[in-house]
Amino acid sequence: MTNSTIHRYFAPASTGNFSVGFDLLGVAFEPLPVGSAEPELLGDVLEILAEQSELSLHISGRYRHQLPADRSDNLVLSCFYAFEQAVGKPLPRLALHLQKNLPVGSGLGSSACSIVVACYAFNDYFGQPLTQLQLLQLMAEAEGGVSGSVHYDNVAPSLLGGLQLMLPGSEQLSRTLPWFSHWRVVLSYPGTVLSTRAARAVLPAQLSLADSISFAGMLSRFISALYCQDEAEAVAALQDLVAEPARTPLIPELPALRHELTAKGVLHLGISGAGPTLFALCPDDDTATVTAAYLQQHYAKNADACTHICQLSAAGARALPKQAATNGQRI
Repeated sequence: MTNSTIHRYFAPASTGNFSVGFDLLGVAFEPLPVGSAEPELLGDVLEILAEQSELSLHISGRYRHQLPADRSDNLVLSCFYAFEQAVGKPLPRLALHLQKNLPVGSGLGSSACSIVVACYAFNDYFGQPLTQLQLLQLMAEAEGGVSGSVHYDNVAPSLLGGLQLMLPGSEQLSRTLPWFSHWRVVLSYPGTVLSTRAARAVLPAQLSLADSISFAGMLSRFISALYCQDEAEAVAALQDLVAEPARTPLIPELPALRHELTAKGVLHLGISGAGPTLFALCPDDDTATVTAAYLQQHYAKNADACTHICQLSAAGARALPKQAATNGQRI
């Protein structure tokens, strides 16, 4: 059975932690538009092509080759069954097409992006049986199955957009924070894979009282500076006291790159999520252009590498314009 209309959905890439907020801060990003061209979609696209007797998934996109060859192990399919269980009734099976545009194990929220676009798409397509809160909880649980722990700092910004502060113990789960609109963020992925599980395995099992106070203090300082729109104070507070000391041996280029880019005017260079993607916080477009060129030259390692000049993505997951199915459309 085929539909005459293809339902299309998108979820953006995200940076977890943002240096100062381990597991508590996450940001959604989108590439800056170039000239009059439409902005590039930095994230995954899921198309619902048809209802049919069995669930099926076709995969395309730049990073298709990084996914398991066995499609039955794909997150999109596991999200369908988890969504169906959450709804509490059988749902029609679908023909699906995933455009995998984010590299796997990159620190750009790749698994979270696939989870968010899938769950958002199913909820929209089936008439929104789950509330946004239920949807976010479902996404976080699915992400926990991949990373080894339930955390919201990638799924929340990918779903909601913006800079999100996680609110443990609150029914709200996260809150959108202010941002500096002139900030540009260069995201540079070297082309190598670093699994979130492996990156979490090197972290300390616990923090001392002094380190815990320092971590809480820096995060409080950063959030206060955002609300006061004190840019210098916000930049000064961007210190990773939890993950970076343990993960720098996994990304040995970081200290030298930070030294060089600071001299070029970069405000901060940090690890995006679990890495190996790095994010460079820039004060303006010119600095971002110089930084992107430098990272592409000195950090890229193979053909899978990519570097993007980004702004904050105020919009998170969303429906894209529908398309008419053409004759011979693969389903």
